[in-house]
Amino acid sequence: MKIRLTKTVRDFSGSPYPKGSVLETRIAPDGKLEVAGAQHLPLYPHEWELVLTDKDLEWLLDG
Repeated sequence: MKIRLTKTVRDFSGSPYPKGSVLETRIAPDGKLEVAGAQHLPLYPHEWELVLTDKDLEWLLDG
């Protein structure tokens, strides 16, 4: 699943992820979003929005 950040956020090491960045995510066992490759980047619902990829659109239109 891909998301777009609606505000700039920082992971626990202080690395910034700028507003508008598109990130690959997955759902963690605890039900929260995890960003692939990030050092613990907790995200709250107001900090991101879902992005539909071309593959997602093809699946929706062809499915």
